[in-house]
Formats: sequence, C-alpha cells, structure tokens
Amino acid sequence: MKIVVWGGGILDNNKKPEDLKRFNKHRKQKQIIIGSIIAIIAIIGGISLYRSFAMYEEKQTFDVLKGTVPDFSTKDITLAFTIDGETTNTKFPNKGEGYIVEEVDCEDNVTADWNNGSWSLENIKTDGTAKKVKCTVKFKTIDTTSGLNGAEPVLEDGMIPVKIGDNGVVTKVDAENQDKSWYDYDAKQWANAVILTEEAQNKEYANNAEISETDIESYFVWIPKFSYQLFDENMGKYVITTGTDSEKQNKAINIRFGVINTEDVEGECKTPMLPNRVQGASGEIGHCEVGDYMTHPAFLAFDTTGLWVGKFETSKNDNSNIQIKPNQTSWRSISIKDSFEKSYNYRTSLQSHLMKNTEWGAVAYLTQSIYGRCDKEKSTCTEVTINSKSGYMTGYTNNKAYDMLDSEQLASTTGNYSGIYDMSGGAWELMASVMLNTDGTKRYSSSGLNDNVFNDPRYYDVYSYNADSTRWDRRILGDATGEMGPFATSGSDYISSMWSDYANFVFPTYPWFKRGGRNGNGTMPGVFAFERDSGGSNDYDTFRVVLAF
Repeated sequence: MKIVVWGGGILDNNKKPEDLKRFNKHRKQKQIIIGSIIAIIAIIGGISLYRSFAMYEEKQTFDVLKGTVPDFSTKDITLAFTIDGETTNTKFPNKGEGYIVEEVDCEDNVTADWNNGSWSLENIKTDGTAKKVKCTVKFKTIDTTSGLNGAEPVLEDGMIPVKIGDNGVVTKVDAENQDKSWYDYDAKQWANAVILTEEAQNKEYANNAEISETDIESYFVWIPKFSYQLFDENMGKYVITTGTDSEKQNKAINIRFGVINTEDVEGECKTPMLPNRVQGASGEIGHCEVGDYMTHPAFLAFDTTGLWVGKFETSKNDNSNIQIKPNQTSWRSISIKDSFEKSYNYRTSLQSHLMKNTEWGAVAYLTQSIYGRCDKEKSTCTEVTINSKSGYMTGYTNNKAYDMLDSEQLASTTGNYSGIYDMSGGAWELMASVMLNTDGTKRYSSSGLNDNVFNDPRYYDVYSYNADSTRWDRRILGDATGEMGPFATSGSDYISSMWSDYANFVFPTYPWFKRGGRNGNGTMPGVFAFERDSGGSNDYDTFRVVLAF
C-alpha cells in the first residue's frame, strides 16, 4: 500500500525504517530551503518599503532622467519623492495621475529642474565634487475642486488676496485657511490680489476687513495656466479681404485649465519653440493643427502655473514710482527702454516685467472664452467696452469712473469688478516684443536698449524679420495677432476679423508691438488690437506690469 504525504512525497509501507528516516530528513531540508526563501523575500520587501531611496529600478531611473548629466553617470543618481510633504511608499507618480512637481531638492550642491511637460528631470548641474547624487522630487496633489486643475492662485510675501464687491470695495480674504470663495472662474470671477503702499506695509488687516484705497499701491489679477483649442493657425493664408469674418468674434475660444503641458499626441500638440528659447516660435506651427489643444506659450517662459497681470494700465505715485490703480492718469510719454527697466525693477523677487505680446494674448483669449465675455448657453460673446475717457484715466467705462459704476463693468474682461481694465482704449500699451534684424539680432531702433539690460529671453518675445507689414504669418501662436485673420483694409490701416480691431504688424522702421488701442481712435481699439511702434516715447503710449514666479 502506498500513502501520499504532505510535501508531495510517496511512502511505501514495505520500506525499511532507515529509508523512512532518509525520507523525513529530505523533507525537512526542503522545508528549511522554502522557509529561507520566503524569509529572504520578506526581508527584501521590508527594506524596499522602508527605504524611500530604494524605490526605483535602474530602468525607472532612466525613464525619469532626461538629457546628459555632467561629470557623473545617470547610474550615480538616486531619486526619492514626497507627495504633499509626506514620504510615501507608493509607486512613482506618472504624468496625468493628478500631481505636479513643486520642487526638486538635490544633495551635495547639485541642482536640477523638473519639466512637467516631458515629466522628467533635466538641467542637472554639479560643481564637480559630487560622485553620487540623491534628489528628492516633491510632488503636490492637483486640486480639482476649483476647476483650475493645479493652476490655482499662488501668493508671495506682500500680496494680499482680496474680494472686490459690486461697489468696488476691497476686502481681505482668508486664503491661508483654504477659503476659495474669492475666485470662481466658472462664474467669471477672477482672483485678485493687492500690494500695499510702502507706508502701509506694517499694517495688519484682519480677514474680511475692508482695505483702505489709500493703502493700496497696486492691483493684480490671476491668469491661470491653460491650453486652448487652435481655431485658425492661418499659415500661408494671409489675404486681404474686402470684409471681415463676423462669425469669429462671436465664437468662444475653447480653454482647458491645467498645469501639464500638451504634447504631440492625438487631440493636442506641443507648443512650438525656437531653438534655445523659451517662448513660442515666431511663425512656426510644429505639429499643431486646427482643433488641437496647445499649452499657451505665455506660461512656458517662466515655467509658471499662472501670471499676475496688472489690473489697470500703469500710473505713477507722487514719488514717480509704479502704482497700478483705478481713476489715475496713465504713465505716458515713456519709451520701451524706460518701461522695460521700470517694470523689471518694480518687484524683482516676483519677477516683475513689462508685458509681452504672448502674455497679452493669454488675457485676450481668456476674455474671449466662457470664463470671460462669452455666454456658454447662448454661444455669443460681447466686446469689451472702450475706455474713451479723455485724459487717459484708468479703469473708466466711457466717461464713468471705476468706483462710480454698478456691478456691470463693461470695460472689464469679465464684465464685473474681478476682471482686467484698460485693455480696450485708454492708451496704447508698449509690449516687450520686437522684430529681429536680418541677421537674427534684436532690433532696438530708437529704444536705447542693449543686451546689458535686455538679455534674458524669458522677458521678451521676438519675431522674424520681414519688410512686408502684411506678413501676419510671423505671429506666435497664442499672441492674438495672426490668428485674428482674415484681415481687411480701413483707410491706411488694417483691421482683423475679431471685432474689427487694429491689425498693423511690425516692420523695419517700427519693430516694436503695442496693444489695445487708444481713446479717440474711433471703433478700432480693442482687446485684440495690435500696432507697431518705433520704441520711442509718445504721449499716447503707456505700459502694463506682469508678475511671474
């Protein structure tokens, strides 16, 4: 008779006792080996869970790293990560799983950047002393409750989040305790913040307290990072017509908020870039087609999740310093050189700068969307009313002062107090956007700028050279110029299909852009108006400040 026993052995009862002893010994050896293997696996698994720096296989490390690493091999880089400030034992987050990277922290004087678009570590730099490097990638969970998908307002020291009531009264918001009632882009309520005057810097305003207008130096409005659906790339189709496309101005531009950059995949495209530059390339289209979503280039230069844009045209206080307030006279008769330098030096810690064409375009496209002046239900849009107040007064609707109006602020990008003003009419606004020379160098004309001041490509847009002022195909996708075609003539000027606004492109003697139009110019000023300038100072030119950090 044969008996089946645990362990899979077969015993014949006719076997001798010594055979039974050998069988039992063999069975015990197998049990010891199996137990040892299980114990080793458990120890390795425990170590892997305990040590966050052992979370990555070599292949995963190579997938995360991008580009060449100076002075040491990628095998000598070990990655760890945190999520919302906590070390975690979950797998490395993939792109699109609801995270963004706030910071990369490396040891031994090594620095590195994280590219949210390619979802990779790049620009790794070492002083040459590090042989093995540990970098911690600090992830943050994207907040989807506000609809901005990670592009919620970011505040720095000195910036106070505020609500602006229907009567223009400003109150402080308790943003530290996650009070998000101060903005709702679905309801066309854009986030606002103020910076206090130097004299009021030491004042402590309680939450929900009214902030005195005399204590406010400047107002800013948050433009969240977004991608938009290309509606008219217009390459090679720039014909001058006898009329304009009236349907275009009544169509909302489709926008998706979010911090992850678009790529060349079905339904979206990667924002075209010039070699070694950070802004969208002049005239280039890359792999983009009409209908694709593309990350707006305004947010790529500083790799930011949004921009704080001056709420009004810039004015100056009694000390001839920048202020951004309503019911003030715009700071005019100022050149590109002076407006660039004053904007740059305004708040260097907040990367303040003179507005660029691409940044103006971001505001214009958000305005021409369901988050601005377009009605989602009726599928119609309304034009921003021209500030036609004589004397170039900021924040006016026609001849009514900012603080004398009711809740219907027709000169605002939102039609209420939360929007941006003076983008139609007021004074022309100089842009840090210039046409190149034939040899590819920047064309300063009468500006007086030189590379000692104007040398960081994040702070300006450049356009390819052409002596033909009707070559709108030199536009940068997203800058609200060439995409506004077809174009028509109006006397000696050109106008676009978007509200029949000015459409005069740069050429050699006038290489600088300015935007918005000015009062007294009939019906052609507007959010989509663009004009050329020599770069010198004119009584009807002013400027606008942007913060990017």
